[in-house]
Amino acid sequence: MSDLKRGMAFIDFDNINITARQQHNIQYIDFNGLRTVLLKDIRCVGCTVYLPYAMNNLLRTIQKSGLEVQVVSPRKSIDGRLIFDLLVNTHEDNFDVAVIASGDKDYIPVIQEVKRQGKEVKIASFSSSLAHGLTSVADEIINLDKYIPEITPKMFSYKCSKCGKDLSLPFKLYSDQIPLCKDCRKQS
Repeated sequence: MSDLKRGMAFIDFDNINITARQQHNIQYIDFNGLRTVLLKDIRCVGCTVYLPYAMNNLLRTIQKSGLEVQVVSPRKSIDGRLIFDLLVNTHEDNFDVAVIASGDKDYIPVIQEVKRQGKEVKIASFSSSLAHGLTSVADEIINLDKYIPEITPKMFSYKCSKCGKDLSLPFKLYSDQIPLCKDCRKQS
């Protein structure tokens, strides 16, 4: 049996993805790489991505990475669903260490409660989206700025078969797949 602590990661897709795109020009996240960064030196017993319904087209891609995905219905709160799952797993003693991938200050009270239950809590966030109060309540901050190469997938270049526009994808197309840019996909 391993001496490593049991860890669960809870990934707020919107918080991580928006910052990755806007601040670091990362178009896609390598979720296997992100899980490796989040649960370094911890035995992974769960890793869930909280995905807004509007982004449910990414469900299969994320699931292929081996992560659990919770698609959050329209008008529902990703924060609320993540907090609920975090508290249930705390109560059921499913982990020793929780890693929350988000810089949102809304998690401060729940972090305090999880720690009162004897659990360790780490926060993973890009420095530009890390809320000030999180540094004082978390046991550790994982600065995702330092791990950009690990969480950015290798990109494959193609030309759109309809309009000829250059496009990049975070996966290699099969020989029978036709590359289409976003605009041409919408027209199809």
